[in-house]
Amino acid sequence: MNRLVKQLALTYLASSWRLRRRLEQLRRADAVTILSLHRVAPGDRSSYPPMDPQLFDRLLSFCKKRFEVVLFGDLAAGPKPRKPRLILSFDDGYKDFIDYAVPILEKHGLRANQNIIPACVEQGRPPLNVVAQDFIGKAPASLLAEVDVPGFGRIAGENREKIGQSVSAFIKNKPMREQNELADALLPQFERMDGFQPTPMMSRSEIGQIAGTHELGAHSFEHATMGVQDDDYVAEDARRCRDYFAEVLKLNTGIYAFPNGSYRAEHPALVRAAGFETILLVDGDFSSASHRDHPRFNIFGTSDRELRFRATGGMRKI
Repeated sequence: MNRLVKQLALTYLASSWRLRRRLEQLRRADAVTILSLHRVAPGDRSSYPPMDPQLFDRLLSFCKKRFEVVLFGDLAAGPKPRKPRLILSFDDGYKDFIDYAVPILEKHGLRANQNIIPACVEQGRPPLNVVAQDFIGKAPASLLAEVDVPGFGRIAGENREKIGQSVSAFIKNKPMREQNELADALLPQFERMDGFQPTPMMSRSEIGQIAGTHELGAHSFEHATMGVQDDDYVAEDARRCRDYFAEVLKLNTGIYAFPNGSYRAEHPALVRAAGFETILLVDGDFSSASHRDHPRFNIFGTSDRELRFRATGGMRKI
């Protein structure tokens, strides 16, 4: 029943006439729509499913036709465009960006923002909550039932995607000190699965390959949920990201994206003091060329209608 209601709602919400009306409102308001994406890849049994490449391809066709697709560095340049502006903003730096998303972007002649996590580049694995979601989706049921998450308990239930979301939220909403303690307890349990490999991350050299085309930013140093960290941690994190780009990647960036949609009101100023000019949030709202702190829309879905609905801001008032 829920699936049927959703399909009926999207028939209206993603109808051609409603989308045309939304796009005209966006153009008149000179609003900038920023889509926050993560993985684009064929299904790999992770409980954190990626966006199907064919869906991503069709999403880009829609965006290219209906929007002026730009980068953050383009916002201040030139006159007001004839179409509303949109930015494709990827977080985390998964290897599937270079394997799947980049070829599709090239096909459409589009560029994107990609915000990488230095610690994940160096470790070669994603944040702990994503490793957990990978394991929960792929592990044999007998092994999954044996896993104990300290403070959460045993993993139980048949819907692995929902279980993965619950465990992920439990992990990522803790301070990094506690996440590191959880890693010490969980990684040895995950390694009991023969051949288990978490979602691959881009390497330094792969980041260098895309740096001349796509717009790079930092997604914190180790993917901390900043709302549960103190101000000193946030300020130091921004400095570490700045130094990593300059000294390790030999690149400059003025973009910093807060992880997990979490920050406090004073945090953007702390990050800006470290030299980052463009601050990316989530917040599910439209932005504008004059903003320095840019809200973004998380975009996900399993159908063209759902993605088009989300790509035009969903139900958010313009």
